[in-house]
Amino acid sequence: MTENTDNNLLKNLLANRGIKSDPSMQYSKLGLSFNPFPRAGISDLNSTQYLIGRLEPIDEDVKKGIEEFIIDSLSLQNIISKDKYISAVIHGDYGLGKTQTLLYAKYILELFNQNNELNKRPYVVYIDNPGAKLNELIGAIISQIGEENFKRYLWNIAFETIATNKSFKEELIKFRPRGISLFDDVTDPFDPVNLVSYKSFLDAWYSKILYADQKKKREFQDKLKGIVVSIFTTHFDNTTIAMYFYDLLSENIGINKTWEALTSGSAKELDKKEVFIIRAIVKLIESQGYTDFFILVDEFENVTAGRLSQIEIDRYVTNLRALIDKERNWCSLFAMTPPALQRLKSVSPPLAERISSRIIDLKSLNDVRAKSIVLNYLNLAREESQSLFPFDETAISALRKKSHGILRVFLKSCFSFIQRASEELKEGQLINEQFVSHHFQIEEE
Repeated sequence: MTENTDNNLLKNLLANRGIKSDPSMQYSKLGLSFNPFPRAGISDLNSTQYLIGRLEPIDEDVKKGIEEFIIDSLSLQNIISKDKYISAVIHGDYGLGKTQTLLYAKYILELFNQNNELNKRPYVVYIDNPGAKLNELIGAIISQIGEENFKRYLWNIAFETIATNKSFKEELIKFRPRGISLFDDVTDPFDPVNLVSYKSFLDAWYSKILYADQKKKREFQDKLKGIVVSIFTTHFDNTTIAMYFYDLLSENIGINKTWEALTSGSAKELDKKEVFIIRAIVKLIESQGYTDFFILVDEFENVTAGRLSQIEIDRYVTNLRALIDKERNWCSLFAMTPPALQRLKSVSPPLAERISSRIIDLKSLNDVRAKSIVLNYLNLAREESQSLFPFDETAISALRKKSHGILRVFLKSCFSFIQRASEELKEGQLINEQFVSHHFQIEEE
């Protein structure tokens, strides 16, 4: 009885609001296959490349600023210089679309990886929170690369060096017991199938050559460790970094504590070694065929907005300035509010100058930009058109005024209006000024 009552209640609820069981039909009278506006009015970090590409900046100056930053940063000053560093700031109040603009820049940069003629393969990392200290920002960069990728890149460097260095290879071959041929199909640890990872290579020696000889196994692992640490020290110019990278490579059971320490920025031994870490990251990325490294940092106002103490702010900006001055083989794009940039200029004018040599300024919506953004979203859910249907121009203008031109409020309201229109409007009716006045929900900004 209760189950039937509940079912009837649900059916009545859906019927009273005109909600259809087939989602694709829910919005058909509005000329849409789905509600294309973001529920919360903010960018979904997991949006598909298709969606991000379709939602290009509506302001031509913003689009031009992003494109010029990308083109200039990918153009080498000359073939001798390694100074690639260019930085820009996406500058706008809360809710004006800084995250979407960063994601659009990331989308454009990654398009270069699909073009074989330009010989440009940028590696792009998007960071949604700069952390409380520079090592946390760097930890977030490492985390975005991913543990398995990071370990694979490290092992590729280690093994390629071992394979091409006669001395290193001979030191390992000495562990072969007498009577065992190292290069048959069964026992060759240098067979490609055994070279996919550090663990596979070690297991090949343990299971096919050293068998149950525990002493020999320990000696072999110590020798391999020494060789790998030596390779990493030479490659990354720092013994501490080399040891951390070896530990990361060799930990294979359970939670990798070295990975946690690297990505959380909690490894005290790595304090003041940010330059070496970034340099190592860039070298790792370049070893995989990438030509350029970009760091896109969102919500940089978190650093200067009062969450950190003055001492923490000073330490963060001083270390970031030193990093930029000493390692210039990368590019950056920061997003922050106008007050955050002003505060940064007062705390560290040299850093502010370095990262904001270019300003990409986001403006509040006017009626023209509001119409453009509505069309961009509507066209995600229908055939390309210049029609504002199911909105009319009075609705766009009224909503722009009520939202004070704040994009997030505007888009969130559009989502709500489409929902209500699918339930309340009849075929051919429009979302107009009266509809907006009736359904708009005032929000504290």
